Amino acid sequence: MSLFLKTAVQAAKAAGTIHQKFYGKTLNIQFKGRNSLNLVTQVDKLSEKKILSILQKQFPTHDFLGEESGLQENNSVYTWVIDPLDGTTNFAHAYPFFCVSIALLHHGQPIAAVIYDALRDECFTAEKGKGAFLNGKRIHVSKISQLGKSLLCTGFAYMVRETNYNLDNFAKFVLTSQGVRRDGSAAMNLAYVAAGRLDGFWERGIQAWDMAAGVLLIWEAGGKVTDMTGSPYDLFAQNTLATNGKLHSVLFKILSKGSDEKNWLKRYGKKK
Repeated sequence: MSLFLKTAVQAAKAAGTIHQKFYGKTLNIQFKGRNSLNLVTQVDKLSEKKILSILQKQFPTHDFLGEESGLQENNSVYTWVIDPLDGTTNFAHAYPFFCVSIALLHHGQPIAAVIYDALRDECFTAEKGKGAFLNGKRIHVSKISQLGKSLLCTGFAYMVRETNYNLDNFAKFVLTSQGVRRDGSAAMNLAYVAAGRLDGFWERGIQAWDMAAGVLLIWEAGGKVTDMTGSPYDLFAQNTLATNGKLHSVLFKILSKGSDEKNWLKRYGKKK
């Protein structure tokens, strides 16, 4: 591992220790803005503080983008993108599916990534051009090429109650794939695509910190990532379509023809 990745793993596991300490305990739950679906807890904040303390000590001149603390700029070509607890709603309900996600960007492109699931002690890592790994063992995307044999995953944006977005898409894939999961952590879902546990993932309304680490994992595991308009991957497009590569065109075709996509694009434009 490079010093970049070693430090990211150290930071992720330190945050994971905090996750374990508070898991299943009474939490201080707040809401971001007026959206009653967008939770934040003291665990999110404590975890991000710990991650930043480790990264900033080692790389004080880098930029940092954290879900809770926002952007800290030092005019660096390197930016750390941090989700200290992806799956906060799951965590708040003691539902065991959440993780830490940390990625390092160089000129806006991910070059190092770690996604850590503390409960299962699963550490997904990747470096640009060096492959993707789970606890040190090389991982690859699945070889599934038929939609009917695929296991897919998605998520719903926090504004789903206002927009009903993705309900049509969800129904279509339930009826055409082997199964569709919606388990509340985009970062974990992307890691699972990289590991071949899932064959494809799509979502709108997600942020850079949800995607940055998982995208590099999938690329290095042999998969494909674009935005949902078919354009090249854009970390700040707030959407992603990620697959094993073999299913990419068929998923894109179904999504692009769906009423959900047309309504979303009409209301919010190509990218938001």
